[in-house]
Amino acid sequence: MEENKRNKWLHIRLTDWELLKLRANCEETVHDNLSEYSRRILLKKLVIGRYRDTGMQELLKELTALKRDLHGMATNYNQLAKKMNTATENEIKANRFKVVKLEQSIQETLRQVNRFVDQTVEKWLQS
Repeated sequence: MEENKRNKWLHIRLTDWELLKLRANCEETVHDNLSEYSRRILLKKLVIGRYRDTGMQELLKELTALKRDLHGMATNYNQLAKKMNTATENEIKANRFKVVKLEQSIQETLRQVNRFVDQTVEKWLQS
């Protein structure tokens, strides 16, 4: 057990840029701290990088866009519903086109969500 105890120091002088670069490289790995990362490099041990799942990034990007679209439509729908609840008969007739257009937009977005979910499930099942 005594041979595994780290009680020796190695001092290295670095420029500010070198230290920043070393820290940035360390951030791209799974290693907990700069000492562990540096020790692995100096001893030519395996350095494990972080795996970035680009498929998951694309999924999150698409879901965020869909969420934003649905949120905007929900806001518009609520505003229109409030108008319609206090509207006169003539105002209801005038806003009927807006209601139909918004309903069509909501239906199209829901179809997009369904297609996206179906495609994502299909890709996931193939992997």
